[in-house]
Amino acid sequence: MDKKVAFTQKWVEGAVKRFLQKDEILESDMAKIKYLYIGEGFDNTFVIRMSMETPPDPFQDMMGGDEWDSACVTGKFLPMYIEFAKENRWEYTNSDTGERFFELTQYEFWDEHEEEHEALEQEISDSLEDGEWEEREAEWDAFEEGVFCERYYEDLGGGDEVWEKWYRETERGIQKDIVLFTGLEVLRMPGAVYENLNFAKVMPRLRVLEVVDTKFLSLEGIDDLVRLKQFCCWFN
Repeated sequence: MDKKVAFTQKWVEGAVKRFLQKDEILESDMAKIKYLYIGEGFDNTFVIRMSMETPPDPFQDMMGGDEWDSACVTGKFLPMYIEFAKENRWEYTNSDTGERFFELTQYEFWDEHEEEHEALEQEISDSLEDGEWEEREAEWDAFEEGVFCERYYEDLGGGDEVWEKWYRETERGIQKDIVLFTGLEVLRMPGAVYENLNFAKVMPRLRVLEVVDTKFLSLEGIDDLVRLKQFCCWFN
């Protein structure tokens, strides 16, 4: 039975309804969304971007510089990276609250595999035939043109404490709703705070995950990422 979806974040619900142009969202509707970019706008706003079109494969944001080549973990390196991340946890402690978070980055991992990384980068460079970069740019531009985008911000008044409470609740509430996007092929998560990585388990078609300055309370679920084609993680 096709059930009605129950959102917890009103701003996410509103954006999805406007994107799909429907007042009632069903599970089958959510399964049609293949691309999701959701998280902090790094300017005191939150951003959501969605598409039902198939994202480019391999995926590369052509506006994102060279990160998609140099900071993307793929193939045989992915299980190696997962073990490295579990053994060498990058911890971050909030000086105001004392909370401890885990962040995911690939820099120290590639330092341990410098020669292999250089060989991989050279392989990628050599594989780009004449005109292929331009083809990738054209493919990205065509895809990007159809992406729905909204920004979310609340002008609450009441001073810093009120704003900080709203921001904290919003950045931590995203995980409650991303599990509703079961048809994703590409998930991009700038910033925000997540309990763990178990959300990937409900996304059987997920092939690309990007985390940028994203904080996790636990790395539970990271082993499931071994099935990805591309895992991209860096600090902004």
